[in-house]
Amino acid sequence: MIVATVFGKIISIFIIMIVGVICCKMGIIDDYTKQRLSRLSTLVVNPILIFTSFQMEYDSELLKKMSLLFVLAVISYLISIMIGHFLLHEREGYDLSIEKFAVTYDNCGFIGVPLGYALFGNIGVIYATVFVAVFHIFCWTHGIMLLDKGGFQLKKLINPCLIAVIAGMVFFIFQIRLPESIDFAMGAIGDMNTPLAMLLSGAIMTQLNFKEVLIKRRLFFVALLRLIVSAGLFCLLLRFLPIDDQMRTVAAVTAACPAGAMTITMAIMYEHDDHYATELFTVTTLLSILTMPLCMLIAG
Repeated sequence: MIVATVFGKIISIFIIMIVGVICCKMGIIDDYTKQRLSRLSTLVVNPILIFTSFQMEYDSELLKKMSLLFVLAVISYLISIMIGHFLLHEREGYDLSIEKFAVTYDNCGFIGVPLGYALFGNIGVIYATVFVAVFHIFCWTHGIMLLDKGGFQLKKLINPCLIAVIAGMVFFIFQIRLPESIDFAMGAIGDMNTPLAMLLSGAIMTQLNFKEVLIKRRLFFVALLRLIVSAGLFCLLLRFLPIDDQMRTVAAVTAACPAGAMTITMAIMYEHDDHYATELFTVTTLLSILTMPLCMLIAG
């Protein structure tokens, strides 16, 4: 039943992405708009959704569950890092650093959080947010070391999503509640997360020549590592853990997300192959409509 529900939500998300494709083809969304929508989603909408999700009654049991999910999220990213390190090797014409980044860093913010919310409401967002927090910790340390010759810089860990997690936790633990009018306004902004992120994802897909993409076997091998090997191993682990169904479902859905949009952003920022990054993002996103339900079945 849960698998069918997840599949239905994925279909809904892809319908929004198709609208994004149409908008881009019609010129409603251009390159400048894509850039601005990406910043709006990453710097404003997603952090607000994360923060407002913590506006609930204090529950010590919830803190314990979040701690367990934090450990599971760390394990998930360590599995992905090892898979990328041992199974991907330099090949002429392909950006190895971007491949390893795409295998490791999924779209847990753009897809995992909206799916968590769609399935279980605020509690689903909170569970997914734990993975988002771990994502940012790894992304701005290990991820930077993959892509930036200058190496890791502590200041890069400070970002809106991580700040939202910390602030949300403080408000949750000390039971600081927002006034109703502010809570409503921020909730309305947070509700924009799914449609905004998926419109943007659809618009990004229009940049590619799919005839060229289909002949790149290496690209599909990288997608296999992200969607089946990495996600599948983690979901197999989840199958044998004594955790509740909501935690298991959100953990599986988040780990099974396609390569993150951050792959494209970081490729541009650190002067790697952003066209290849876009191809990886697009192929894994399209294939995830099939692989995500499969991972749910593996997780049990």
